[in-house]
Amino acid sequence: MSEAEQATGGREEIWLEKYRPQTLDEVVGHEAIIERLKSYVERDDLNHMLFAGPAGVGKCATGETPVLTDNGLVRMGEVVGSVDGFSESEGLEILTFNRNGEFEYTEPSHVFGREADELVEVETRDGASLTVTPEHKLLVIGGDGLTWQQASEIDAGARIVRPLSAPLPDTDEKVDWISEMHGARTFVHVSPAFADRHDIPFEENLVGTKKEVIGRLRAGKSVDEIDETLDTPRKTIRSAEREFRNENLDRCSTVCSLAYLRKLGVSREELRRNVEAIEHVTRTNNRKSGRIEPPWTLSPELTEFVGLAISEARIDGGRLKFYNTDETLIERFDELARSLFAVEPRRGEEGEVSSVAISNKTLTGYLESCFDVFESAAGGTGIGSTILTADRESRRRFLRAVFDAEAHVRSNGIIEVTQKNGSHITLLSYLLAGFGIPSRRKTKRKAATNGSGIEREYHTLLVSGAPHLGRFQEKVGFSIDEKAATLAEAVDKTGNPNNDTIPRQRAVDDLCDQLYLTKREYIPETLNPETPGRERYLSCVSDLVGDASDKLEAVQEARETLSELEPLAVRKEVSETVGIDGNKLLKYAYGDHTPYANRVQRLLKTVADSESVPIETLQSELQSIIDQLHIPYRRIADGTHLRGTDVRNLLTNDDFSIKSLPRFTTVLEELDTELARMASLETLESLHALHRLSTADLYLDEVTEVRQTAEQRRVYDLTVPGSRNYVAGTVPTVMHNTTSAIAIARELYGEDWEQQFLELNASDERGIDVVRERVKSFARTSFGGPSYRIIFLDEADALTAEAQAALRRTMEQFSNNVRFILSCNYSSQIIDPIQSRCTVFRFAPLSEEAVERMVREIAEKENIEVTDDGVDALAYVAGGDMRAAINGLQAAAVTGRVVDEEAVFEITSTARPENIEEMVTRALDGDFTAARSQLNRLLTEEGIAGGDIIDQLHRSVWEFDLDDEAAVRLLDRIGEADYRITAGANERIQLEALLASVALDD
Repeated sequence: MSEAEQATGGREEIWLEKYRPQTLDEVVGHEAIIERLKSYVERDDLNHMLFAGPAGVGKCATGETPVLTDNGLVRMGEVVGSVDGFSESEGLEILTFNRNGEFEYTEPSHVFGREADELVEVETRDGASLTVTPEHKLLVIGGDGLTWQQASEIDAGARIVRPLSAPLPDTDEKVDWISEMHGARTFVHVSPAFADRHDIPFEENLVGTKKEVIGRLRAGKSVDEIDETLDTPRKTIRSAEREFRNENLDRCSTVCSLAYLRKLGVSREELRRNVEAIEHVTRTNNRKSGRIEPPWTLSPELTEFVGLAISEARIDGGRLKFYNTDETLIERFDELARSLFAVEPRRGEEGEVSSVAISNKTLTGYLESCFDVFESAAGGTGIGSTILTADRESRRRFLRAVFDAEAHVRSNGIIEVTQKNGSHITLLSYLLAGFGIPSRRKTKRKAATNGSGIEREYHTLLVSGAPHLGRFQEKVGFSIDEKAATLAEAVDKTGNPNNDTIPRQRAVDDLCDQLYLTKREYIPETLNPETPGRERYLSCVSDLVGDASDKLEAVQEARETLSELEPLAVRKEVSETVGIDGNKLLKYAYGDHTPYANRVQRLLKTVADSESVPIETLQSELQSIIDQLHIPYRRIADGTHLRGTDVRNLLTNDDFSIKSLPRFTTVLEELDTELARMASLETLESLHALHRLSTADLYLDEVTEVRQTAEQRRVYDLTVPGSRNYVAGTVPTVMHNTTSAIAIARELYGEDWEQQFLELNASDERGIDVVRERVKSFARTSFGGPSYRIIFLDEADALTAEAQAALRRTMEQFSNNVRFILSCNYSSQIIDPIQSRCTVFRFAPLSEEAVERMVREIAEKENIEVTDDGVDALAYVAGGDMRAAINGLQAAAVTGRVVDEEAVFEITSTARPENIEEMVTRALDGDFTAARSQLNRLLTEEGIAGGDIIDQLHRSVWEFDLDDEAAVRLLDRIGEADYRITAGANERIQLEALLASVALDD
């Protein structure tokens, strides 16, 4: 291998994607399963199949996409990190749209990252710019309600869903400057009592070499001794000794570095009582910036100051200069700076623009460390998580400060805020969504408002529409009189809903037809018949849903009433009493036969004496139900020998005859059938869809452009159990996640596989009935071509038992021309009736031989020199996961060195098996000190995570030369430590406790 090849080895492509199998022949390590699959394909005799194993390939968004988490707004790339493929999520919750039509925070089960060659860019009217893979789904709305649609299938004009009111993360009022600010460059002034109580050494008020020298002098070292041990010129030592010769070095210092303060382990409450000020100090010459009194809580005044600072302030190193033409804001900025931080700003003017300047590196350091929105204004990458986790009033004050300082209110009422920092506009969009205020964004070139006249590209946020402006006025508002007045005029005007419309919902017509409700009583004819205004239309739909729900309750009560009416029992009793066959009674009723006079008398007497439901009661109850539910008489008569007028006469006339008995029975039975139809599944689905739509805080954006791009970029995804979606984007948007598998379809249908293959997520939040309808539609178009098509149902184990039972019936119904492939992580969650109808394939971890074979094949193709022990190490590190082996090989190859055992263990941060064995053996021998020393080396020197050590211990127990009793004992301790660490215990303490228990156990 040449030096040039070594230098570029592993850097040009992502091997995980390059060597991902696309056909059955390329799958390694599952030869028995592949042989079985091939036999089905070759015979063209595919059964239903159940694949049990790990998740597949995720649909993804790019790393720049902001995601709303319980910690605030975080870019997708930071959430997922550098993982390739799937990895478990840790300590993170993201906002998701649940099945009840509500937004809530949920912990994703996995994160995912990979390289993608094809992307789709979706642009919207409101300025959302989404770059996703073609398969990534967005929540859209059409005439049939909410549906998920792949980005590649979305066209301009489609309506995508955004949260109208997005719940923001839980409030965290703490400003944790102690953890966030630079430990060595931040000096803390404390009370004398605190300094004495914690014996803060004299030299803590110094930095660099001077601190080292004075520390040794205080310890009693001479200049000569210090010269021998400290790598610094002797004259520097002498200079420091002379400077502090007359000082009492045993005196406690009331100033110490923040790093030293952290080591004391003092509670936040005690620090808050004793910290007097902080100041920034340079690294070498002990030069200090001005002091400030650091705020400890996220107050409305503090967020207001930050809002003003990021809006119209120029941030340059340790200097903060606020400009504005409004003197009220200048005064307010000056006042807040003094009251919050105890600093002395300087006032000035540049031309006709007033300014307030603060030259204080401590202040800018505090703001940049504690507020990522401020750090972003200073050129960083933060978005604004601290502000998002503030309380409601603090968020309101921040928004008002930004809009006071930068907003322009047009004569037509549109509010416009322009910033050169796009991340600030993203933050404002999410903060406004927290108050239920939708916004739009765009980019344009304009001159800055600070009087400089320089023209740049700026990002602009807009709030428009009378309802939204009214909500802004109520929830945020302006403190600048002129802006407040212009806004008030716009709010008083009649709104134009053209930008906030919704497609007409066919479920409205269906529900009105199913329940005999008059549509025009709910949906005014003044509304646009195709795209009515969203807010008014959904308000009308909400009224319809309320009345429909009441009517369904009335239907249920009517069915219970019918069950208590028994005209059939009357006929039976009459038949038995007079000795006339029941069928002959029906013939009398229909007029086919006429009874003799004596029989008529007996019949009438028997009916009159009957103890069953009186005819009058039966008549009135049936008429009452029909009147209450507005059921047409003709609807009851349909399908019978009766006409609508016959039914009406029967229920309204009081001259009964023998002919009435079977007719009452017929009417009752037909009415019961009609009530069952009114309360059918179709009605409930229409009601549920409209209820979800009318109660969800959703806002609709319109797609303006969709572009396909062919560039390689790293993409990411999040797996959210249950809802399968999350809120993300530069303006809040609901995005989907799922998985796919197509190798068998490629084998069966070749280039036409996409036309014969339907991929569905079996846990679609709209229910199995929607999935079934898509299956029916797909199956019914199966004419000509292949004898059967494939439907792939992913995440089948997420379905409830009831939904799986419905799925089983669907599988049976279309078994002639459709084959189902179900994918799941846990086959035990699939009901037996489905498993018994499927050929089950269980994918176990790959063998070491399969991993080694693939590693050698890739190394040969990539011209990478890998040693035998390097291959063994990769197989050990992979643990049956081919993805881990390939990634490990590429990572090791990037260094340009030979890929050997040492390189693999180093690059993958994996402990050598012999080191793990040595640690355990020493503990079993009772030498806890030596075992603990080995553990410490693994954790600190090699940087191996405690959880990884637990995993390696578990994998290696039976590889150690241990007797059965010792192995069982060790496994018991490993299980207990793993449980405690998973529950949140300290890793180091638990690992040391594990070794201690093993060492003490006889």
